[in-house]
Amino acid sequence: MPASTKRLELLLFGGTLLLYIAVTLVANRPDLIWDEGRYLAFARNLTQGFYADPKNADIINGPGYPLLLAVLLMVKAPLIGLRMVNALFMALAAWFSFRAVKPYAGPRWALGVALITALHPNLARTAPYLMTEALAVCCIAGFAWSFSAALRPEKANWLMMIGAAVVFASLTMTRVFFGNVIMASVPFLVLSALLVKRERGRILRALTVMLVSFGLCVPWLAYTKDKTGENLCWSTVGGELLYWMTSTHEGENGHWFSVEDAQTKPELVAHHRELYLPYYELPVKEREERFKQLAAEQLKANPAGVFKNWICNWGRLIIGHPRSFERMDVTAIVLLVINGPIVLALLWASVVALRRWREVPPEIWVIGLLSFIYIGGSSVAPGLPRYTVVLWPWIGLGIATMLSKKPEMTPA
Repeated sequence: MPASTKRLELLLFGGTLLLYIAVTLVANRPDLIWDEGRYLAFARNLTQGFYADPKNADIINGPGYPLLLAVLLMVKAPLIGLRMVNALFMALAAWFSFRAVKPYAGPRWALGVALITALHPNLARTAPYLMTEALAVCCIAGFAWSFSAALRPEKANWLMMIGAAVVFASLTMTRVFFGNVIMASVPFLVLSALLVKRERGRILRALTVMLVSFGLCVPWLAYTKDKTGENLCWSTVGGELLYWMTSTHEGENGHWFSVEDAQTKPELVAHHRELYLPYYELPVKEREERFKQLAAEQLKANPAGVFKNWICNWGRLIIGHPRSFERMDVTAIVLLVINGPIVLALLWASVVALRRWREVPPEIWVIGLLSFIYIGGSSVAPGLPRYTVVLWPWIGLGIATMLSKKPEMTPA
């Protein structure tokens, strides 16, 4: 590797690390905001030998981030120390993004993707707090690098394959929805291995990575099976999310609301106060079953309204708007300016990939498949931009590979 590239990587890693240390110091506050209290509560449970309430396990999120926080709590780290770890994750995410893109598009494109990873406002907004975005984007970028390095050579790089599997399992334990991505990707990979003979070896490597990742998640699935009685249960919030996604009362468009909102927000009280709280307070298993039943009834009663909610959800995933009963704010406009060109570049890169599909490296196709499954699945539940921004290193890798002005990758 040229010395100039090594210096660039060092500057990228060090600069991002210092930036987020400074951001965390400036943004630090004594109270907990957003989801910080929930992650910290799960971490404290782990220090006491359990995860969710043994009597009524409400498994809202995976144990990946709480495990990290639990280790820091055991060494008496202060709140700002817990928050500061995200600076390291952001620095690693930027570096991994650079390493992933460089072999396909060169250092300039790699630097561009890495800088967007480091500076995207959705990540900068959440990284100073106990939120999972920094760890998730670090895992996404780390997977892009290790997975592409595992599939790119003619012979299998088993070390990188194992690394990719471990990273994806870590991602799944941080954002459990990726467990569904693993399960949905396996049939596609099996079918591809049967049909695409010339790339069968690389596809089988990808399939191996996914199967090992799933295997590493089996202890979590065994835990959720023990607590809920359900097979392949990644979390216990699906019913509640589907309830809001399929609610089509006047002014609603599929945006999620908390139980407190359902009891106090004037626009929601008439339709949700008497219905929502009694079901929300049921034992978790019964609550999930009832909310899923209600979601099915709402879908059957107004499929066109639910379809409208689904369309609105794509806007929420990209710019955080529209939201029920809220006007478009400055944040949505900023995200439109930033994410709008990214979406257009992604669409153009997709056209290039479809036109020259034989020339697209198989590892890029697989990462594209994983991205498509994740985004498609995310669109059927209430979404926010912070759910999709973590996917940027995968999206950036695809865009850079397709649009880096290599003759074999430009449109015919």
